[in-house]
Amino acid sequence: MLAIPFLMYSCLPECEEYPEGSLPETPINLVEFNSEFDDYNTSADPVGSYVPLCFSTNRNSEGDNFDVIYEPMTISLDKNTGEITVINDFSNWTGYHEEYKVLEEALDSINSDGDELGPYFILNKASYFNDYDFLFMYSSDEEGDFQIGFTYNTSTTGFAESRKIEFLNSPFDDLYPAFNMYYNKIFFCSNRDNDVFNIYSTNLLRDIEYLVEELSDIDDREIILNETLSSDYNDKCPFIYGRVMVFASDRPGGEGGYDLYYSIFSENVWSEPVNFGPDINSPYDEYRPILINDGVDYYNDMMIFSSNRPGGSGGFDLYYVGV
Repeated sequence: MLAIPFLMYSCLPECEEYPEGSLPETPINLVEFNSEFDDYNTSADPVGSYVPLCFSTNRNSEGDNFDVIYEPMTISLDKNTGEITVINDFSNWTGYHEEYKVLEEALDSINSDGDELGPYFILNKASYFNDYDFLFMYSSDEEGDFQIGFTYNTSTTGFAESRKIEFLNSPFDDLYPAFNMYYNKIFFCSNRDNDVFNIYSTNLLRDIEYLVEELSDIDDREIILNETLSSDYNDKCPFIYGRVMVFASDRPGGEGGYDLYYSIFSENVWSEPVNFGPDINSPYDEYRPILINDGVDYYNDMMIFSSNRPGGSGGFDLYYVGV
């Protein structure tokens, strides 16, 4: 079990309960989720402190190709001690286990002899969308260059055979799709214009309740390079939570290797990217960040990312931190 010490504030003896926790300011290794191989590229769509975690790993092939696997994450707060624990366990997922276990069927339909990276899924929690229960996007190089695909399920048909999102793909590598907060744009990264990866977007044309129909469109779309977020170096793995985008870049000025950056969407534009700094980044590689609301810290979100910094289980490991 992974435990994080909670910052203890001075308090009267009768003050024994902590109604909320405090996520760490420096990264903590997700020991229960990591292996001696490479574990990275997470996705999650949590229900409070219950976090269905999908990520890419080459553990199943002992270091060869990457598949996406699913593991249950539970985040809990001891209100008597203020201690936060993060475990890999279904035992207290009352009411959620079967709902999320269907993700294993999605992964069976997308994993191949190639590499599957950059998983991204959403659950139709509030029935906003008419054509799916789960929608799962990813990239695969099974046919050569990385191409973005998706699958989805309904309560009556199970998961559909995976298909490519034709208007996102090119003869180059296209990876890490992510919706913006309004579900009217998809962002992704590609090396289609240079020898480096940049961040691109395209507008979605239909109402948000018809995402499957939208992603099945085979007509070409205008693909827009975001010059504010992109540089002359590799800018990869965009992920959007509300008005915040986080991504990885090996541009100069960081701590070394790939660093994590964030940008804020305000007045219809993305701000200049800001490095998360040395408390989070290291001289090694930090990669594919995501943001979630874990339900235990009122002031901070949890950022999950991967890094090959020393001290882990081996290769890339998953870490988390409060931001």
